[in-house]
Amino acid sequence: MSISKNNPNLFGILLFAAVFVQVGCVFINIFGVTDSINHVMYTNNYFIGFLILLCLASKGISEHFLAISFFGCFMLFLMAQKPFEPEYNAFLTFARLRLTTSQYFVFSVILFSGLAVTFCSYLYFSKKTKDPIQFQLFDGNMRNDIMRPVLTAIWAITLPCALYMQVKIVMVRGGMEYTSGYLVNVSVPGIIKAGYYIYSMVILLCLAVKPSKKTLVIMLGSYFFIEGGLQMFQGRRALFASTLFFVVWYLLKYYNVQKISLKNIVRVLGLLFGVVLLFYVVEQVRDSSEVGISFQFVRKFLVSTGGSDSVIANTIARKDSFPVSGFVFLLNPLVNNTLGNFVLGKASVAQGAAYLQQHYSFPHWISYMTEPSLYLSGHGMGSCYLAEMYLALGMFGVLIVSVFLGWAINKLNRIRLGDNLLKTGFVFFVVRRLFTLPRDGMFSWTSSLLYLVFVYALVYPFYAKDYRAGVVD
Repeated sequence: MSISKNNPNLFGILLFAAVFVQVGCVFINIFGVTDSINHVMYTNNYFIGFLILLCLASKGISEHFLAISFFGCFMLFLMAQKPFEPEYNAFLTFARLRLTTSQYFVFSVILFSGLAVTFCSYLYFSKKTKDPIQFQLFDGNMRNDIMRPVLTAIWAITLPCALYMQVKIVMVRGGMEYTSGYLVNVSVPGIIKAGYYIYSMVILLCLAVKPSKKTLVIMLGSYFFIEGGLQMFQGRRALFASTLFFVVWYLLKYYNVQKISLKNIVRVLGLLFGVVLLFYVVEQVRDSSEVGISFQFVRKFLVSTGGSDSVIANTIARKDSFPVSGFVFLLNPLVNNTLGNFVLGKASVAQGAAYLQQHYSFPHWISYMTEPSLYLSGHGMGSCYLAEMYLALGMFGVLIVSVFLGWAINKLNRIRLGDNLLKTGFVFFVVRRLFTLPRDGMFSWTSSLLYLVFVYALVYPFYAKDYRAGVVD
C-alpha cells in the first residue's frame, strides 16, 4: 500500500481526526479539567500511536523505517504497561502512585506531545526538505585502501574481549533473578573492558566502509549476538531492540531496499513475535517460573517491558521535591561520565547513597524519591527523555524536544554520507541510540560518545593518509 505525498489515505484521515479530538480535549481541560475528558485522552493517545505507525507503514516501510522504529519503541517501552492496569491514572512501578485529575492531564499532554508533535514535525520537515530519501548510504566513492584493513584488524583484536566480557556476565547473572543479577558486580580485567568499549565503536566504522557481503555476515552476526542476544539474556531488552532495529536499518541501506513486499512484512512480523516469545521465555527461566503461552504471556511481557510512563508520572508528582533544578539533572550526563568523573576525581559508585551524594543523576534520583528502600536495595526505574525535559523546562521543553526529534529523524533519513568515514560512523552512532530514547535520558549517550571519539583518535592517522591518497589520485 502506498500513497502520494499530497493525498492522505484512510489512516491519515483517521489520524487527523484523532489529533483534532485530542486538541479539543486539551482546550476543554484547560478551562476545567475532568476525569471524563482524561479518560478520552487516555484512550485516544493509543489510537494516535497506532495510527501513526499505520500511516507511516502505508507511506512505505523502507522509506520511513527510522520513524516507524522510533514510534514502535515509544509505544512498546513507554506505553505498553498502562492498558493492563485497572485505573487509567494509577502507576505501579516501584510503589503505587495515583495521579490527581490535574496531574494526569499533564501526563496525557506529555504523551500526546511526544507522539503527535514529533510526528507532525517529521512530516513537516519531510515535505519541506527537497533532498530525496537516501535509501543508499554508500555512493561508492569512499576510499578504503588503508582504512578497511586497519579497522578490520582492530575489530578482530577487540572481538574476543567483547565476547569474553559479555559471556562472562551472562554466565554469572544468567542463573539469578533480574534484580539479584543486576546487583552482582562481575569482575572483568580492565584491558578486557577497554577492548569491549573499543569494539562497540569500531564496529560502526567497519560497517561504514561497506564491507564485502561475506565479511558483513561475520561482522553483523557477531555484533548482533554480542550487543543484542547476550544483552537480552542480561535482561536489557531496550539494548536488544535498538541493536535489532539498527541491524535491519543498516541492511536496508546496504542493499538499497526501496520497497518491502507483503511476504517480507509477514516474515518480519513473525520474527518480531519470535523475539517477544524469546523475551518471555528468558524472563520466565530467570525467575524460575513455569513457561506457558497464553494471554498472560502477552500481558506479562508488555507490563514488564513498558514502564517508562511511570517515570513520567512520578516526575510530575514529585517535581517540586527534587533537590536542585531540573536543568541540573538534564545536563548531568555531560559531567557525570568517564571523563568528567576522572577530571573531578569522583568515585565510580554504581548505585546507592554515596552515588546520590556525588551525582545529580535523574534515573537514580527519581528511583530513590519514588521508593528509597527499593532503590538502595538495587532496583531502578530507568529514565525517559520526556520526563527529563519536563523536569528541566516544563511543557515548553517537551514541545521543543518533540519538534527537534521530528527534524532529526527526517535529517537522518535524508543525510548524504559520501566518503566521510567519520561522519558516517557518527550517524550510525546516533541511529543506534535513537531507538532507546523512550527508555533513556536525553544526554545519556555522552559516555559512549567519548569512546567513539577515542576510536576516532586511534584511526585518524590512517584515515588522513587514506584521504590524502584519494585527493592525489
